[in-house]
Amino acid sequence: MITTAAFRDAGQTATTGRRHTADERRAQVPEAAIHEFALHGLHQATVAAIGARAKISQPYVFALFRDKKTLFLVAQDRVREDIMAALTAAWRTATPGEPPALTLQRSYRLLANPDTPRCQFQGYAAAAATPEIREHMRRGYQEIFDRIQRLTGADETSVARIIAMSLLLNLATMLELPSLDRQIGQISRSGCPPTVRRPA
Repeated sequence: MITTAAFRDAGQTATTGRRHTADERRAQVPEAAIHEFALHGLHQATVAAIGARAKISQPYVFALFRDKKTLFLVAQDRVREDIMAALTAAWRTATPGEPPALTLQRSYRLLANPDTPRCQFQGYAAAAATPEIREHMRRGYQEIFDRIQRLTGADETSVARIIAMSLLLNLATMLELPSLDRQIGQISRSGCPPTVRRPA
């Protein structure tokens, strides 16, 4: 049950005393959710922990988002936006002849949220058992695929290789693989289109 106290106490900052609007909280909660879902996945992350990280009560989280799965999907949308923004920034600043592997590596440094790659993997894991999440992640994958194709001008086979390389980078980042730089060098020489197009 959502109490009036939950609403009354949910949005006030400790430093300014200003009460956050529901729209401001709705924008902030997914960032806290990304961290919790990245660490614990859909089923082990708790709304209480997400609320605590966002500094609001659990009932107020449910006032903003219907249920935990809805919040998970919103977090995946935020993850996808972060990835596409980083990819766009990396490709638009790529030097002529820069290998796609190096452009992808640079894009990881441009992510707004360092938990983005892990949270994305949790989305793929949850997709295996939940049709709604599977369809959501499928659409998100297609959006990323289309964005890379527009940025690079590459054909579908080349874009698929770039996507495969991004998954390798995700794994290397999460597993802290010590040979990451060497592997990127090898892929740059053999596994992807040799150059990228700089968008106008």
